[in-house]
Amino acid sequence: MKAHATLTVARRGSRSVISELRSDPPLTLRRTGSPGATAQVHVVGTAAGPLGGDSLRLDVSVLSGASLELRSTGAQIALRGTSSVHFGLRVDGEAVIRQEPTVLARGCLVHNHSVAELGSDARLLWQDLVVLGRHGEEPGKLVQRWDVTRGGRPVLRTTTTLVDPAMYRSPAVIGSASVLGTALVSAPGLAVRPSARPGAAVHALREAALVTVLGVDAVEVSTVLDELTGSCVGSA
Repeated sequence: MKAHATLTVARRGSRSVISELRSDPPLTLRRTGSPGATAQVHVVGTAAGPLGGDSLRLDVSVLSGASLELRSTGAQIALRGTSSVHFGLRVDGEAVIRQEPTVLARGCLVHNHSVAELGSDARLLWQDLVVLGRHGEEPGKLVQRWDVTRGGRPVLRTTTTLVDPAMYRSPAVIGSASVLGTALVSAPGLAVRPSARPGAAVHALREAALVTVLGVDAVEVSTVLDELTGSCVGSA
């Protein structure tokens, strides 16, 4: 299955309004919340997946002065076979992206590419959670790439490859963890101090911070991720 959904948010007066919303199942976009300074949208999975052979693409634009909060309604389970997911984000205003976990079921191989192009005044909080396998199940495989620029200059280019357990089970990668939480915080002039503690780290980037959290429980990882990203947002 191939699907390409698009979303554009613009500023009109004191409100952020959705000027374009095009769903393409299984990527179904739903307006939520009341009209106001921030537009709220949920991504609803209207079919199982991603499945082998799927190619899913979501492109989101947040225009200058506009604000968007984008969430998913529940975890997605990547099933057997090779699939690709592309998330393109263009932000000149403010965006908060909070995705529910992607569960890598046995036999899957997901190529996930997230691209964010930020304007010079953009503000972004982007959280992502990956769970390696369902309970008692051998996990599937993931190749996840992030490419982020601000004002045309690179902020982050990183690839996480969870394909061969002999490699990624190294203590230098994820060790015995079964949940990987990642967050990117970026804002004009943002400066954070790098920090680390067991299972978590904050990496300082150019006007940005990358937060990584490892663990065995999705709720606990999400809680720590919220805590650390909150401290980074407070530094902006």
